[in-house]
Order: sequence, then structure tokens, then C-alpha cells
Amino acid sequence: MRHRNPRRYRGHAGTKTALILKQELIIMPISEQDISILIPTYRYRDKVCRAVESALSSGAGEIVVTDDRSGDGTVELLARYDDPRLRVYENATNLGLWENHLAALGHATRPWIKFIQADDYLLPDGLAAYAAAVDPEVTAVWSCPVVTDDETGAVMQYHHLAEQLRVQGEVLLDACLYLGWLLGSPSHMMVRAAAITRDPAAWATDISADLVLGVLAAAQGAVVLLPPGAIGQGAHTRQDAKTQGYRRGLTRMVSTSAYLNARPEPILRRFATRWAAVNGPMALRTALIGTLRGHIPLVEAVHRVFQNRALARGARADQALLQCAWAYRREARAPLDVAALFQRLQTADDSLGA
Repeated sequence: MRHRNPRRYRGHAGTKTALILKQELIIMPISEQDISILIPTYRYRDKVCRAVESALSSGAGEIVVTDDRSGDGTVELLARYDDPRLRVYENATNLGLWENHLAALGHATRPWIKFIQADDYLLPDGLAAYAAAVDPEVTAVWSCPVVTDDETGAVMQYHHLAEQLRVQGEVLLDACLYLGWLLGSPSHMMVRAAAITRDPAAWATDISADLVLGVLAAAQGAVVLLPPGAIGQGAHTRQDAKTQGYRRGLTRMVSTSAYLNARPEPILRRFATRWAAVNGPMALRTALIGTLRGHIPLVEAVHRVFQNRALARGARADQALLQCAWAYRREARAPLDVAALFQRLQTADDSLGA
């Protein structure tokens, strides 16, 4: 949608032609109709209705649910909803967590993608908040999730952000070295469809596809960070991050850096080497604990640690940056102050520039 602001036009003021020219220069935020909401689900019959109903309450252009052969009555349950925007698909076979996300992408037709995992949900006017943050250079919008324990009702915050913040993608990636993976799960992000890869290797079970999704988007433009209020996250014991175990956790950590390092874009390779380096201590600790507890074969653990070290070699020139990131991680306490960190990064850049 395009609008004009004739008062700021410096051409032939007062003429109709001048006003029309100015109308084409100011681009307004997208509409909720421009957004596809994708809800991949697997055996979450008791939770998926909350996600679907939050999507139906929004102005989304379409809502796609892909059920990964749950066999728990999810498809039958969702058949009760009568809304032309909602389409429910059941995969022919069980694909896996991230592969099911890719299947949902295959059904999307809108220029923006908003994943909502089946145990998460939009908050009132949440999709409108995501849409309002978009400008032509933005490739991803993130909102600080409001996390609620599904069993106790306790509300938690992983991050603190008082007001909207817009940063260049490369700056966002630098901040992740300090904060860890800031953009969180696909539920927390809205991403421009053109910025999302359909490469099956990026959506494999043994990779952190959520990180790849966000990194690729950030590498292509600006990122807007929103305060809490747009997305809700349900916390429970069945979440993938809590059930993946040491072996898959280590595999995903190293395989993700390897995937990004193999990409042709210099910004992705640079991030991959830095990410491998800053996570080196965690990789070693995970390998050690996993081996001692019998979860990871010794040979495999050693291989993964040395693979991570090889990926990190390109970050040798970034030792000062890595030391600052490690120091921040040691001192940081939840909820992490997002704006304060970006201010800290800007101060460090100004000092180096001086």
C-alpha cells in the first residue's frame, strides 16, 4: 500500500502532479492479509486448537496446518473449524520436526511467513504488530515471547525489551554471539518468504533449522525486534529442546555451523566460524557429559568436537570479539536486556573506530 505526504515533497509544490509523485515514494506497512500462518503439528491434539484459534482471530491471509501423521485425531478435530482461510493437510508419511515445517512452506502463497508451532499461539493483535513493523528493507520481525508454563501457569521472560528496535542483520548476528540464538524458535519470528530457503538440507532433523531460518533472513536485510505482546509460548516437558538429548544437541550444534559455512555468502561463512568458536566450550562440555552418561559414543563425540574446532579456525582473527562474548555470557542474567546489549555493541564499535 502506498501513500503520499505532500508537505515533505520538495518539487513543484501545489501541483497535482507533484502530489502523485510523492504518493509513490512512501511505502506503508504490509497488511495481515499478506501473511501466511503455518502451523506444523505432531501429536499436539490437546494444544493445537489454541494455536489455530489464535490464528483465526487474526487477519491472516491464509492459515495452513500440516499434521505429521499424528494419528491422534488432530485432523478430525480441526475439521470442525469453518473458515475458508484454514487448510489442513496430513502428510503421507511421518516426516520429522523440521521436515514438517518445510512441508508447510510448500503450501504457503503469501509474501510473508509466520510460523506458529502447535504449542504456541498469537496474542491479541499480535499479527498486526508483526505486520506494522515491516518496511522494504526488513526481512525478519521478532517478538520477545511471553512464556507460560502450561502446567503451573507461571509466566516467564527470557529477554527484556521495552520498545521496538530496528537493527541491520549483520549487527543482529554479532549480538547473537553474546546473547545466544536471540531469534528463538520459528514461532517468535515472521520472515519474508523470499528470504527463506527451501533447501531440504536446511530443514533436516539433525540441524537447528530455526537458527538457519533466522540467520539466512538476517543476512539479507534488517531485523525488527518487538517487545513482549505479540506471541505466546507454551512451556512444557515435551518440547523438542528439552527432549533432544546430548547426542542430537551436539549433532545439531556442529551440523548447523557446517551447513552455514558451506553456503556461498561471505556473511554466512563469517557467522558460521564465529558461531562454532563461541560455542566451542559448550560443544566440548556436551560431548564430555554425553559420553560419560553413555549417550554419545566416544568416537562420535571426539569427531564432533574436532569438527567444531575445524569450523572455528576462521575466527582466529576475532579473538577480541570472542573474549567479549564469552565474558558477557558468564555475567548475563535472565531476562537478558536486548537494548542494553546493542548499546554496548555500539559503544565498542565507536571505541574501535576512534
